[in-house]
Amino acid sequence: MIPRQSYEWKNHRITYVKHPAASPKLKEKIVLIGGWCSAADYWKLNIPFFQQFGEVIELDLIGHYPAEILDYKKKLTLQEFLEAQANAIWESAGEKDITLVGHSTGGMAVLAIAALFPGRIKQVICIAPYVHGPVRGPLKLGILGLRANLGLFFDMGFKLGKSIPKVLNLGFSFGVYDSKEFHSNPEIKSFIEEYYPQFEHLNPRNILMILEMLDRADIRPIVFGNEVPILMLRGEDDPVIPGKDVEELERTTPNVKAIRFAECGHFVHLEKKQAFEKVITDFFISKKQSRLKKSFF
Repeated sequence: MIPRQSYEWKNHRITYVKHPAASPKLKEKIVLIGGWCSAADYWKLNIPFFQQFGEVIELDLIGHYPAEILDYKKKLTLQEFLEAQANAIWESAGEKDITLVGHSTGGMAVLAIAALFPGRIKQVICIAPYVHGPVRGPLKLGILGLRANLGLFFDMGFKLGKSIPKVLNLGFSFGVYDSKEFHSNPEIKSFIEEYYPQFEHLNPRNILMILEMLDRADIRPIVFGNEVPILMLRGEDDPVIPGKDVEELERTTPNVKAIRFAECGHFVHLEKKQAFEKVITDFFISKKQSRLKKSFF
């Protein structure tokens, strides 16, 4: 078992695990950050693949177990969110030549951090990135409750929801394109069974604070014009992130390679794992060849 390391920055405790590269000759440093409601081991099925390219750092999304927000009384801003996440990246991976990989809220984080610190980030892979608020649907009630100092009711509701049998299955079912096919996959079945204990440790108040921040967030002014190489992946049938939001980033951000996956929802890296790995492999190879060509000339 690889030990999990802990880092504190202001009002946040964040943890990470360093998974060694498949070979000492592989020098990439790859940081993986999950989305809203992710927990430790969220990337378990994908880590062995990324180890073929270098050291893999599985980093908490702030506020998500095992990470903690230490004081609930302080309102979370987008600036604080990005500062905490960025400082955790520097702590775990150093301050240069980093490949960032993020899904959903983690995708939002890696896009913004790369734009703010382009000299430190080699390239970005973002999967179905969250772009801007407001949050819509039933979750908006939790946000309004927190703003009205009624967060305790959301805490109770979240705990009750987690106690429903196979609630994690229901959550994935909502986000994927073909629920039956997804859950019939033996690899996915095993993953969810092993992931459940981590998911159950999520702190309701932390989750709600992140959600309230997302309701006010908008990374478009930050990432506009960012020239760090970006691979942007999303499913054509994503019910979580509006396609028009991601398309706007694709149009306005240089050096973006945008790939859409047919018959795929929000979890590209799980739903279309083989195709996902093929696209990532091609991306790494193309960027390596581009760097070699530049150094040769």
